[in-house]
Amino acid sequence: MRLSKNAGGFDGPAAWETPGTRAALLRWAARLVGKMLGWAALWLAWLYGVVIATLSGGLAAVGALPLVMIAYLVGAQVYGLFKLWRMYRILKVYPWRQQPDGVHADQRRSRWARAMFVLPNPDRPEKTESPEEHGGLFRIWDRVVRRGFQDELWYAGDPRFACVVARPGPKTLSYVAQPTAYNWRTSPRRKGLSPEARRRARAIGARVAD
Repeated sequence: MRLSKNAGGFDGPAAWETPGTRAALLRWAARLVGKMLGWAALWLAWLYGVVIATLSGGLAAVGALPLVMIAYLVGAQVYGLFKLWRMYRILKVYPWRQQPDGVHADQRRSRWARAMFVLPNPDRPEKTESPEEHGGLFRIWDRVVRRGFQDELWYAGDPRFACVVARPGPKTLSYVAQPTAYNWRTSPRRKGLSPEARRRARAIGARVAD
């Protein structure tokens, strides 16, 4: 297995061709779909209970509140499908890299430690970028760093836009991104990008200024 520790450039085969990557993404997708179906089934079962309570003259409003909460959980898994597609595109375009001390437990912004990624800029390796994991209460790597992650971080992508991060293997895949990568309400990145960096960013659907 060939992984690059060279922080500059984009050398190496696409992460998708690395043994274990496809299986890891399939496991991630299977867990996502399993959770989505599970929460959807619970929502339907709870709705049935609320309807029965209403027909029986019970207080349906009390039972309706969990429906909203469960619907939020279903929506969170549906949003995960968009992340799945983006992760797939990243893994097809970028190679895996290893980064020692690439993630820290940041306790400055909340009561509980959150994962803060510190990854080198591919065009200027002396500079670092900090893409963020999205997902609200479901950020996988928050839990990983709280358990004391000490290994080299695997990542594929450009941390100025978006990356797939993982434990060595790869295991525990997740998606991290900059706010400007896909959000049309922000200004796209313009400066400090090599032609190759621009080409790859556009290949994953990220926003790049001309």
